[in-house]
Amino acid sequence: MRYQYVRRVAAVLAVSATLVVGGCGTDPAVQDLCTNAKNLSTAVQDMSALKPDGTKVDALTAKVDAALAKLDQFQAVTEGRFDSAVSTLRANLDSFRQALAAASNEAFTAAAPQLTTSLKDVRSAYAALSESLATQCPAG
Repeated sequence: MRYQYVRRVAAVLAVSATLVVGGCGTDPAVQDLCTNAKNLSTAVQDMSALKPDGTKVDALTAKVDAALAKLDQFQAVTEGRFDSAVSTLRANLDSFRQALAAASNEAFTAAAPQLTTSLKDVRSAYAALSESLATQCPAG
């Protein structure tokens, strides 16, 4: 009787250990966070790659909208861990979008300094978020 009890306990421990070891590094929440962080990074880089000029206002606006959509997806999986950095990035993206809306092709020259400043703010806010994410989602 004692022998059967020991075997059952050993079997339960073996199954538990297998589940714990098998689950290491495959936490879906961490994977979702890192996948969404990578998608956000790509969207911000795509947006930043376009230089603000009068011919690309519509393209830049579309890239900002894409970055905001990726930011929404990212925030949905962060569990509140990066709220401050996400809020700052969102505010800077919104500000950049507003500057783009004001920069019609006729008024582009006047709006160019504000666009440049807003884009720098977006890059800084994204850099701060990336730094916060580095421990959760190391590059590589």
